[in-house]
Amino acid sequence: MFVTITSILLTGGMTLFWGVAGMTAACLPYARTNRSQKHKRTFVLWAAGSAMLLSAVWYAAIALQFVNGGWPFIEGTVKMLVPLTLIPQSYLAVRVLPKLKSLRDSGGNPPGQKALRTVAHPSVMLSFLAAVLASGISAFSTFFAQPVLPSLFQIASRFLLVVLLLLVPALFAYRSYLKVNRGEKLERGIFVRLLKFASAGVLTFVVAIAILVSNVLVGVNASKLPEASDMMNHDLMDEGGGAATLMSMSGGSDHQQHHAHHASGSAGSDQIEVAALTGDISAPADKTFELVAQRKKMTLASGAVIDAWTYNGEIAPELSVQQGDMVEVKLINQDVDSGVTIHWHGYNVPNAMDGVPGMTQNVVKPGQSFTYKFRAEQEGAYWFHSHQQASEQVAKGLFGTLIVEPKEETETFDEQFTVINHRWMTDKGHINALGNEDGLQWKQVQPGETVKLRMINTHNLSQKYLLQGADFRVTSIDGMKIQDPQPLSDQTALRLGSGGRYDVAFTMPNHPVFLKLGNAKDDSNPGIVFYSGVKPEKPVFRKETTLFDPSNYGQPVVNEVTSTVKFDREFQMILGNTMGFYNGTFHFLWTINGEVYPRIPTLVVKEGDKVKTTFVNKSLGEHPMHLHGHHMTVLKKNGEKVKTPWLTDTLNVMPGESYEVAFVADNPGMWMDHCHNLDHAATGMILHLMYDNVRSSYEVGTRSGNLPD
Repeated sequence: MFVTITSILLTGGMTLFWGVAGMTAACLPYARTNRSQKHKRTFVLWAAGSAMLLSAVWYAAIALQFVNGGWPFIEGTVKMLVPLTLIPQSYLAVRVLPKLKSLRDSGGNPPGQKALRTVAHPSVMLSFLAAVLASGISAFSTFFAQPVLPSLFQIASRFLLVVLLLLVPALFAYRSYLKVNRGEKLERGIFVRLLKFASAGVLTFVVAIAILVSNVLVGVNASKLPEASDMMNHDLMDEGGGAATLMSMSGGSDHQQHHAHHASGSAGSDQIEVAALTGDISAPADKTFELVAQRKKMTLASGAVIDAWTYNGEIAPELSVQQGDMVEVKLINQDVDSGVTIHWHGYNVPNAMDGVPGMTQNVVKPGQSFTYKFRAEQEGAYWFHSHQQASEQVAKGLFGTLIVEPKEETETFDEQFTVINHRWMTDKGHINALGNEDGLQWKQVQPGETVKLRMINTHNLSQKYLLQGADFRVTSIDGMKIQDPQPLSDQTALRLGSGGRYDVAFTMPNHPVFLKLGNAKDDSNPGIVFYSGVKPEKPVFRKETTLFDPSNYGQPVVNEVTSTVKFDREFQMILGNTMGFYNGTFHFLWTINGEVYPRIPTLVVKEGDKVKTTFVNKSLGEHPMHLHGHHMTVLKKNGEKVKTPWLTDTLNVMPGESYEVAFVADNPGMWMDHCHNLDHAATGMILHLMYDNVRSSYEVGTRSGNLPD
């Protein structure tokens, strides 16, 4: 973020100084005396020198970013913005500025014809204007339209934009130059000059509006999502540099073959339908649940009222099972018009049970039901939510928790609490709450008792937690146990990304322990007070001194990918942002490799592949990247090997950060891989991981009503 802000300030400063220099240079042919022209030239040279200095600092900052972050952080800037700014600046430095500097001063006499021809030459004003436009485009792009893996067309389009915006000024400059060449005097009256400049500005503005309108028309139409598709991007596939897959070997006819196969309902001998990937569910269920999706007004502890969409009319119902249980959950949609599903976030169920409409099932419409059945192989704390228009449905309350108790207890606790954080829209505005408690809760715990807190963040943004009054341990991350977790100081803050989970344990001392959401000084957020004797007064929190870092905690995970030197497939996701259209509507878009769904290539793997993915966040926001069906092992952070590789299903990548993660492709299917800031996913920050021998059973789009995000 600091680098981005610095770049914006530098390119913004360049735009300002080049603009000042250009406006002054445009006045040079109208100077009445040599002395007046000299003063203007001096100011032009000073402003241009300042712009050049800022440019040099910007180029140095890009080089420093390369040293610190690597090529992916600067590739788009170097390919698109550096040439755009460097060309006009180089021309100014080599041709224009030396000529202006070499002009002689003849006292109070009117400027000579040679001097007039020099300063009136179109190349003078146009080169300054080109520098202004290039710097301005660079400043805009750094913030609003970051160049990521730009194509030749995208690079050329920036140059074309500069050329088109220079057309009108070029005509005015050329007319003035012809007058000077003919020995005619230029209009020196301030009113005439202002009228001339205003005319040029208005006409240039008309050209700019024409360019904008044409881009809007193209953008609106090009961004519209298809009425129906199977979510497989047949034209854009990325095999990660590995061996050819069945998809690539089928060639251009794959699309037609698939549609014929889908229509007939039969699969080829080497292919399997998503609907068939249920796992072995022949055994009877050990635990059965029924979840009814329904609209209901809910009241938080403060009295704030929510128009909620719920499962079973509750806020975050909890499903508790034992590891190894066969679990059966029947979802019934009572009255949610757009339909619902259940996605088991972080739980690696067979593909047909993953709950993504249009990919692993059809949406459950009002009056319909769907039964999920799977073996609870993983222990730990997980959560579930609807994946139908998830940015809206999760925000309204369609979520709950899945707690899988271990088959063999290695550590027992006297008290266990699930702390699920959510940000609600109520009749009193947005309110954070832990469950339905939007203020302080009071829990009585006896000294010496062990307490386990299962923290789950369902909010789109990362949340900070403070636990003060006792040292504590982080025992699990995203349901995966930490080996040998060491005690952390109570001034250690925990930051949990959207969709992420931490299990935290502490032993109750003989004084209160406080858990709080947010910063120490923020009294508006909810919290929990644990006490043993007399109920204490409102707690006072101290400012944290340390932020928990999972890359240097506990014992490192050791598995197949931690010792792998060469991976079967390697993918890269550069996370950026731009302004543009999505499904016909203008948005601030969050991109993967410069694109949004469905223009992001599908990642194709073969079963058994060892797969590495590199996340590079050069955008302005954080992105909790969530891969369905698999846990990722974190291997590197910011180019350096982490001390303790750990397992996660939702990795929060902050601005300026990069991570290398890896997993084994051991759960065949079609899997979403997306940012779990669901507002980002809703505008296309989604791609898909596809096993090469799997074929879709469903379609997505308005025709089917399957609308995942």
